[in-house]
Amino acid sequence: MNMAGKLDGKVVLITGCSSGLGKQQALRMATEGAKLAICARNEEKLAETKRLCEERGAEVLAMTVDITDYDNLVAFVDATAAQFGTIDVLVNNAHTITIPKPFLEKTIDDLDVEMRSSVYAYWHLMKLCFPYLRDKEGAGSSIINFASEAAVSGEAYYAPYAASKEAVRGLSRSVAREWGQYNIRINTLCPNGLTENASGGLTTLSPEVRERVQEMFIANPFRRAGNPYDDVAPVTVFLASDDSHWITGQNLHADGGALINA
Repeated sequence: MNMAGKLDGKVVLITGCSSGLGKQQALRMATEGAKLAICARNEEKLAETKRLCEERGAEVLAMTVDITDYDNLVAFVDATAAQFGTIDVLVNNAHTITIPKPFLEKTIDDLDVEMRSSVYAYWHLMKLCFPYLRDKEGAGSSIINFASEAAVSGEAYYAPYAASKEAVRGLSRSVAREWGQYNIRINTLCPNGLTENASGGLTTLSPEVRERVQEMFIANPFRRAGNPYDDVAPVTVFLASDDSHWITGQNLHADGGALINA
């Protein structure tokens, strides 16, 4: 099922692959010839992602990992290097999002959950993968950190999420300046893709919040929600591929034009 082979031979480490955007990125990268190291907390769902990627011809390492546990991250990176010998692309996708609600109802624990599952985990994985990413010839290596248009636009009810994702953007820009000398490019991606997790989670929200979140997914010129596989994953493939070798420190919006002026 190889498409264009844009990632032939590249070793790609992706977090949060049991469902949603992470799963769809893994599937898309598998069709482009990547070797995959994927992780998630849900072992059963992760195994299904692994099976589907292998059906597409990819060699896959799958590990059950809690990205808020540093020792888990060390073990995952070590296992990836042991199996594949190197790492060419790091995709920091996983993030635990707390239930959207007004800021006055949010707690410091909500903020802690979101910071630890995003910017802290991304920070650790960038450092752990650095020895394998550095000083590659040609187009070099790539780090893709997932941010969020909800943060860029300051979406209501998402204060902890917005704070953590804006921290990701700041981290990525700063380190991009430092690591260009090692032929490592670092970019962030703000997607708009309605995953099964997001659509299923809508039922837990109050009517007021649910209506606002539903509108957020279609608040673009196309008036539809993005498809994670067809609309978002190809952008990740581009950032992982050699075609993006001259792009670093940038924030890309795969959002159907929701934030045209951002």
